[in-house]
Amino acid sequence: MILIRCSLVAVVDGQSTSQADTSDTEHRPTEPVIHCRTRNQMPGTRDRRSRRRSAPRRSLRFSFVLPFVVPALCLTGLWGHTAAGLLDERVQLQTDADRDSAVARPAQSVLTALQNERRATAVWQAKHSRAARAALDAARRETDAALTASSGSAASGGSALRRRATSLDEALAALPEQRDAIDGRTLSTADAFQYFTDTIGRGVLLVTAAVRSDDGSLAHGGSATVSLVQITEMLSRQDALLSGALPSGGMSSADRTRFGQYLALRREFGATLTVGDLPAGTAAAYARLTDGRRWTTLRDVGDSVTGAGTGLPGTASAWPDAADAVLPDLQALGSDSLRGLAGDASDRADDLLLGILVGTAATLAALTGGAVLALRARRATLGRVSELQSRTEDLTRTLPQLLARIERGERVDAGPPAPQGRHSTDELERLARAIDGLGRVATDTAMHQSLGREGTEKVFAQLIRRTQILVHRLISLLDDLERKHEDSDLLKDIFKVDHLATRVRRHAENLMILSGSLPGRRLTAPVSLTDVMRSAVAETEQYTRVKVKNLPADRRLAVAGRAVADVTHLLAELIENGTSFSPPDTQVSVSATKVAKGLAVHVEDQGLGMPAEKIAQANELLAHPPRVDMTALGEDPRLGHFVVARLADRHGIKVELRESVYGGTLVVVVLPSALLEEHRSPVLDQLTSAAAAAGHTLETAAGQALPGTGDQALAGVAGGAAAPVAAAAEPLVHSRVPDHSGFPEYGGAGLLPPVSEHPVPPPPDPAPRTGPPPGREPGRGQGAPAGQAPAPEAGRPPTTPRVLPQRTRGASLAQQLRREAAQAQGRREGERDQGVISPDASARAMIAIQQGLERARTSRTDGTDGADGADTRPADPRDPGANQL
Repeated sequence: MILIRCSLVAVVDGQSTSQADTSDTEHRPTEPVIHCRTRNQMPGTRDRRSRRRSAPRRSLRFSFVLPFVVPALCLTGLWGHTAAGLLDERVQLQTDADRDSAVARPAQSVLTALQNERRATAVWQAKHSRAARAALDAARRETDAALTASSGSAASGGSALRRRATSLDEALAALPEQRDAIDGRTLSTADAFQYFTDTIGRGVLLVTAAVRSDDGSLAHGGSATVSLVQITEMLSRQDALLSGALPSGGMSSADRTRFGQYLALRREFGATLTVGDLPAGTAAAYARLTDGRRWTTLRDVGDSVTGAGTGLPGTASAWPDAADAVLPDLQALGSDSLRGLAGDASDRADDLLLGILVGTAATLAALTGGAVLALRARRATLGRVSELQSRTEDLTRTLPQLLARIERGERVDAGPPAPQGRHSTDELERLARAIDGLGRVATDTAMHQSLGREGTEKVFAQLIRRTQILVHRLISLLDDLERKHEDSDLLKDIFKVDHLATRVRRHAENLMILSGSLPGRRLTAPVSLTDVMRSAVAETEQYTRVKVKNLPADRRLAVAGRAVADVTHLLAELIENGTSFSPPDTQVSVSATKVAKGLAVHVEDQGLGMPAEKIAQANELLAHPPRVDMTALGEDPRLGHFVVARLADRHGIKVELRESVYGGTLVVVVLPSALLEEHRSPVLDQLTSAAAAAGHTLETAAGQALPGTGDQALAGVAGGAAAPVAAAAEPLVHSRVPDHSGFPEYGGAGLLPPVSEHPVPPPPDPAPRTGPPPGREPGRGQGAPAGQAPAPEAGRPPTTPRVLPQRTRGASLAQQLRREAAQAQGRREGERDQGVISPDASARAMIAIQQGLERARTSRTDGTDGADGADTRPADPRDPGANQL
């Protein structure tokens, strides 16, 4: 049975999707269930019903706008973040440019003026000439102008910049006092030099803080500019020391040491200076200056002064001219470098602002173009989608009909034909073709699966039937061996093999049930509940652990013939589970009770039980058996439960698992009233009537009376000698002695309840016989030879033993119920473990009984009994009853 659930949904109004769901685990499907529907009529069509049922148009807009809105939002957010970063960088660059222009350049002008005043002060203190005084006054005026121009320039800077500016202002605040001390000649040359040097050093720190930047290129340019300022300062210090020493022609050792230190520092700053980091014009001018003749003169003079003693070398006279030419150029290069840094920062800030504006305009243009394209695509797609919807609706109308016909076994075409005349290769057309192909593939798949499953089930069933035939033949051979051999040990082993063969037959029937076929054992006559219980227990492996109790008192309660095999199989599976999943030293109890709706059978074990969720899953499987699919049974499949579920579903039997009070599992099986009948045995009824009419009963070698339920063997067919007649007033009692022959015993396994619950009715008073039963040859039974039957004791009427002899399997069956030797290889008549007599066997049994009774009457009337108590007439081999009773 194939169940295909297909949902083909056109893309409608932005909410519809296309999905296909295939399921084959629905409970008892009878027809293929196909749900193919189209949700929400597309806008733009003229169908009034679609307009009434369609979703709001905004959902369609959402479906088309969503692919545009998400990228648009992402693009807007990304560009906004980028633009914010660029704008922040632009503001920072502009701040750096403003700081270079407003702080660094004025500070550099102050440094230049202080350097010139320091040199003029050193020269005036050395020779006190009018020219020196005039140069000093000019230098002081230049310093005052520079200080006036730079006043308050660092007020808008950061905290570090303000600290440096404050430090410089504090040093400059003492400048008038220092000048007065210099003019009054109360300040030494060394102290004046030290004051100007310290003040200029604070100014260099202010310039360093002003050119600091977070931008990489500006930071490198600022570092190179500071190195240039440091070189200029070291050269200015050397110039001040040497200019103050030239008038006297000598230099103190302390000044010479300082001169050497400043020379070393100037060369170190020159080595660390990266000329390429300077602005383009400044780098070229610095390269020309350091390669010039005057720079070489300064280098040579500095080396000679450092290496001389207290006196100055003769080349020292060349220092003033070279220094007057180089120092102003270096100071101008420093100022130009700062101006270049400010210009570069300002230009880059302007470029960033322009880039931000251009990027914003491009982003807006892209968003606008995307919105226009999305709207145009929406309009162009609606018509194509409407056409696709129409083709899908046609498929939804035809596909369920095709699949339903396939499920009924009809042969249909491959599927709906593809529309002709369209050869477009765009996506929507390919989608339409794919939907058409889906219909054809679904139809073809359903056809192939149906044919393949049908063929597989047929092959599976044929293989199982062949196995069953072999098992039946094996059981027939075992029956022959049971009848031919009398060795108890051998019979015990044969019984064990016969029991295993019976279980193999049940497992083969399990496969038949799983394949969906009916088992081979099908009866028409009802079978008593006791026999059904006995057969179910006998088909289990550990039958000795099973105890049957509390059966209904009505011995004629029987199971309908059509359900005997399935009910027996169902109970055997449940009992087998109980014995398999419980400790070997415990019992499995089986009981039955009449209820309003039928018969309730309880199978209870004393094992570890099952978790609550496992019990719920098992009950769901038993109530709704799925298709034959191992994946539906879970990781640990229970095929027994599956077989029970299929059998219960076939006959309307309810099976439910519960937790037992002992901790194990209790299974409740409710057989409906439709499966229960009143058991009648026509053969035994006619036999009893015939025996009563003849005035005597049939006798057995062991003295067994004829029961009214068919549970015991027919009297008079097991031996050739007469046996004492049972007393009518005393009921028969079953033996409590266990049977270890390998076959289920009467009392030990609980196959039959105690006789006190079901007493055997007393037979009618028989007439004494001295001869053997008619139709039997002497010596064929297992009793004493003819003429040697033991006589009853004097004064004591013969009675039947209160304890029945131990049962021997097959010995109590009438030969009419056995299969004839000529048919032993072909078939079995009836079911031995069910105790059911086929119509053919019943007819032969009745013929044999009538002939035997007739010969008995003739023998009593004519007095033709032999002297040895045996019938002297030879048995007719052609007589069907001669060798069957």
